[in-house]
Amino acid sequence: MSGITGVISLLLAIFNFIKLDRIKAIKMLKFTGISIIILCLSALGASEFLPESNIVSQEESPKKEKYEEKPVAKVESIEDVTWQEKVKEVASLDSPSPKKFDTIVAYAKKYPATKAEIKEFEDYIIAEYKNKKYLADVQNDEYMLENIFKAYVVNRYYGEEETPINDFVFGFYQNSTYTFKGLESTNSNAIKYNERQMDKALAAIEN
Repeated sequence: MSGITGVISLLLAIFNFIKLDRIKAIKMLKFTGISIIILCLSALGASEFLPESNIVSQEESPKKEKYEEKPVAKVESIEDVTWQEKVKEVASLDSPSPKKFDTIVAYAKKYPATKAEIKEFEDYIIAEYKNKKYLADVQNDEYMLENIFKAYVVNRYYGEEETPINDFVFGFYQNSTYTFKGLESTNSNAIKYNERQMDKALAAIEN
């Protein structure tokens, strides 16, 4: 912009000078004309080498679109149900006890228990054993399956770790399993032996 203003000022000065000295004015006009041509060519040439982003006008430049994050679709699990619902579902199946046992154990193997649930299950198992309720009604499929489920989940959490709580829960799991599947009666020697071992583990837990 300043270059154009300079050229205009120069032309005005030349035309004013014509009035004073016509010959010198003609020579100056020729020189100025050449300079103007060179200046214009230089300006045009320079524009060709300018980055493309610089020669695009503000109106033509693409507007930066606001990025709106689309909500991610919820990925549902294969079985989007609670463990309570699963226990009820399995208990209601028209299947023999061994089949129901296999189904609830398969579910327990994959159940993603939290630490809070592990503690909740442990407290529940201890309470059910201490009040002698856990084998009182082995024909109650829903109750027995719940006990088996909780015991399996706790044992899976501790793995091969030999601790009083893990030993106690394992005995609870075995007795619940044997009586539910009809392999042992509630007063069998195997059940009573397990309960004696459970009593020792419980004493260690509470001391």
